[in-house]
Parts: sequence; C-alpha cells; structure tokens
Amino acid sequence: MVGAINACAFRSQRYAHKQHFFQSTITIGLSRSEDYVTLACGDVTNTFLKERCRTIMAELYAKYNCTYCQEDITGLRVKCVECQEFDLCLQCFSAGAEIGQHKNNHSYQFMDSGTISIFSGRGNWTAREHLRLLDAIEQFGFGNWEDISKHIETRTPEEAKEEYMARYLDGNIGKHTWPPTESYKPNLTDQTSSDHGPLSPDLTSRLPPLDITPEEAAQLGYMPQRDDFERDYNHEAESLVSSLFLNPAEDDDLDIALKLAHVDMYTNNLRERARRKRVVRDYQLVSQFFASSRKEKGIKKKPTREEKDFSERLRVFAQFYTAQEYEQFLANLERERELRLRLSELYRYRENGITRHEECTHFEQVMVQTQGSTEATDHWSAMVLGFHFYV
Repeated sequence: MVGAINACAFRSQRYAHKQHFFQSTITIGLSRSEDYVTLACGDVTNTFLKERCRTIMAELYAKYNCTYCQEDITGLRVKCVECQEFDLCLQCFSAGAEIGQHKNNHSYQFMDSGTISIFSGRGNWTAREHLRLLDAIEQFGFGNWEDISKHIETRTPEEAKEEYMARYLDGNIGKHTWPPTESYKPNLTDQTSSDHGPLSPDLTSRLPPLDITPEEAAQLGYMPQRDDFERDYNHEAESLVSSLFLNPAEDDDLDIALKLAHVDMYTNNLRERARRKRVVRDYQLVSQFFASSRKEKGIKKKPTREEKDFSERLRVFAQFYTAQEYEQFLANLERERELRLRLSELYRYRENGITRHEECTHFEQVMVQTQGSTEATDHWSAMVLGFHFYV
C-alpha cells in the first residue's frame, strides 16, 4: 500500500522537495544572487521556478576545474564575479593566484555544489546526494533501490531507502504532502458463510506442500519458490495460441470460429494441467515416487491381495476426490463389506436357532467337529468303494 501511494503522489511531491532544498540553500547563505532571494520569497512564477530548477540541477551535476592549477574542485570553490567562467580552488585563492586578466583583488563569490548537509542528524547526507536521490526515484521509480543507489554513487540501497522513508514519507514534507497512510487502508468485510456445509469456506484449505528434499526437487525440475515445474503437462500447449491474432478487416466468420476453437482447446489444456497438478500435490505422488529410493522407511502394513484388487478397481474414482476424501471413501466401502459378511454370519446363526452371542462359540466348535467327521466318513466311503471296484 505504501509503495502505491508513493508512486501516485511522487509527481506532486517532487516540486515541494526541490523548493525546500533551494530555500534551505538560500537560508544558510550559499548564494546572494537576487534570483535566489526572489525564489526563497516565493514571488516568482512556476515557469521561472522550473527554469531555475533545471539550472541548479545542471550546476550540481557539473564538474568544475580550478582555472589556475587545473585540479578538480569537489567542494567549496571561489567564483570570480568580474571574469567569465573563472573558478579557483581554495588553495589557489588563499595563495592569491593571478592568471590572464584575473587579479586577486577582483570581487568573488563562494560557491558550493551541494556538499553541505541540509538535514542535521544521522547519515550526514549532502544536498547533492539528496537531489540525486529524488532524481533517481523519479527516473527509476519508487522501490528500485539498486538502481537508485547506483545513481547516487555514494550510498547503499538500504541507506537510500531508509533516508527517503525517514526524511520524505515520514518526515515533514510527507506529512504536508498527503494524509497518513492509515487512512488509505481498505475496510475488508468477510462476506462468506461458515456453516460447515459441503461448500463452506472452512473446508477449503491450501494444498499441502510437496514432501521432497531439495535434491529430489532439482532432479524432478520442481521450483519450490514458484510452486511450479520446469516442464508442465503438455508443454507445447501454448503453440495453439502463440501465433493467433485478430484481423477484423480480413477474418471471416470461419476464421474467427477457428481461432476461438484454438483458444478453447488451449483453455481445456490449462484446466487439465491444473487438475493434474492438484492430483499430484493432493495425493503426494512425487513423495511416494521417491520414497522407494529412501533408506528410512516407516513400518507400514502390507495390504492383502483382496485389498489391492479392491483398491485397483476403484482407482479411477480418485480424480473426483481429494486424497482425504478418497481414503475415507475406501474405508467406508471396506466397512460396508465387513458389515455384509457379519450380517451373513448372523443370518446363518439365526437359521440354526442361535439367538445369543454366548452360543455362537459352541456352535462354531460343533460345526468344526461335524465338518471333520463328515470329511473322514466321506474319505472312508470313497476308499471302500474303490476297493470293491478293484475286486
């Protein structure tokens, strides 16, 4: 929110920034020209103010050399009022240097190109650095602190951000430019229902992350920060619409219908891609794939053959459920099968006159003994019949 407000309000704020700098420069006595005094008093038009802004910005970015010793002047310099474009460094001025038509008794001015500090306190930012900061934010945009730092040349991105936030957004200039940022915060109201019904938002949860190691993610081509894969399902699906463009002057109804069909095909591919990602994430198929190669394996009950066949037949329905719903679905069907078997046993007990649970154990023992005797009798009868047949 703060970045959006800053970006929108910066144009109107920059005028106040520069005017504040120029008035501060005049107040501390850096210049005595009538133009600067008039500028500080505020009795100039906007056109003249803009022209003076351009002139002063050009002076701040300009490089000056001492006319006598030809050394670069980075700080305070002495400008001759009577000679054209004649500047001296402090060392040459103190020595009374004369060259050409310049004499050491000429009138002069002390000129500073922005090496003093406008604001007192921490940082010791110079006026030149502040102007470079404002110019960089207007040029590169709020938040692009890397490029802003390179434009200032003498400050880190962290220092540039901290200075701008402290001096302009939260400082006196920011307070007089726009209202506090708290007044821009939207008042959000939850309009959803929480009745715990089948479509309740309480039941909608974020998909769980992939349970894999960084090495496995690199092997799979998975990018955790983007939550995406290097190659998606049907990776060339974008080729359906990459070369499409509408030309109302030349396209007839058939061409438009064909292009819309391509868009519809591409949309279906995107839906299928999203569905497959959801299934892979929800059922943790990737972690199951890599689990076979891991050394540490948890003890898990091996399913029976009947359970495996039962699960294989119902696997086609997994695409219509989440992992938790599918596991619950299988558990319910298994429970139904167990109840059916139990009902058949109870029917058999009732048919044999068993009405109490205590009698079930005795009945089963008798049935086992009876079944054993019957099998022995049948075996003996078969042997006798075989002997008579042989004789």
